[in-house]
Amino acid sequence: MNIIKKDILIVLGNGFSIDLVKHINKETDINLSNLFRNGDKVLWPANDEPGFLSQYHCPELWKLGARPNIEKGKAAKLIDDIITCANVSASSEHPSINSESTNVYIRAYHELVIYLKYLFIYYNKEITDDDLRKAIDTNWGWTNLFQNLNDNPDVQSVTIVTYNYDIFLERVLDLMGIKYQMVEFECKEQKFCIIKPHGSISFRSKKEYDKESFSIKYNRDSLGGSISDLVIDKEVDFNKISNINTMVPPSGESGRYKLVWSNVLRSKVIQCVEVLKEDDDVIFGGLSYCNVDRAEIDGIITALNADVNIKIVNPDTNNTFGAVISSVFEHYIHYIESSTLGGLYK
Repeated sequence: MNIIKKDILIVLGNGFSIDLVKHINKETDINLSNLFRNGDKVLWPANDEPGFLSQYHCPELWKLGARPNIEKGKAAKLIDDIITCANVSASSEHPSINSESTNVYIRAYHELVIYLKYLFIYYNKEITDDDLRKAIDTNWGWTNLFQNLNDNPDVQSVTIVTYNYDIFLERVLDLMGIKYQMVEFECKEQKFCIIKPHGSISFRSKKEYDKESFSIKYNRDSLGGSISDLVIDKEVDFNKISNINTMVPPSGESGRYKLVWSNVLRSKVIQCVEVLKEDDDVIFGGLSYCNVDRAEIDGIITALNADVNIKIVNPDTNNTFGAVISSVFEHYIHYIESSTLGGLYK
């Protein structure tokens, strides 16, 4: 009997990182649900002093109510308001986001995108390799899945599309000894490849800038950049200053922004999706499918072969995303916990 080789697509959202943090008992230190919660602990790169989220460094965010002690719901609403304003500005005929705007929401947007980069760099430092080895050694469902996929000779390729800025995925794979290619950054083909269309804390401009001169710029000058202008640097810290914004903010519709590097990576995602065949597998993990993100996720859904096998990992079995998937694909399974993944592809 001929064995059919499978290609696997994994699409990850914030729930993947939340699940990891929960599994290694770091929820108190790493708050991925309220992105302002630990803002006072984040270092200001110019002097390595805690207090990035403050009236001094982020006056516009502060005016709008961003505080380290803000409630999770209010924090999410504030971020949505800021990004919605930026989304509309980015696609308007005279985008205020392109210039030195006096609008508080547009200026807060520029503070937010830089703050988030250094928040996730701070979180990356808070999670040690020993923490991540704990996830591997205690049979976290995702690490078991990655190992099974790597070992299974009938799985010929694994493409991971992650919308997370953190590099927990990359660090885990490194510790497991699983080789991977960062699409558009590396030429050597591997069984595993990773695409990060919303950017990463590990993306930075080739040229490093003097940290003492670090400041938040309130115009679009730092938002562009092509893939060729960027390098991958997993040794992220507060000392390497990039002049290119390498992250699309949460709820940011990347298609509206002229972020050349992001648009290239988004097109690579669709190319990988379109080649999947009948009986190939797609795993969606931890995606929120919120209103402003839907266009991008829908682009993946509509490009897929209708006969692929869909698996969703999400504690919410009644979520809207599941309803949409079930209306398009017949072969659909929903898992509530990531622990179930460890039993696949053995």
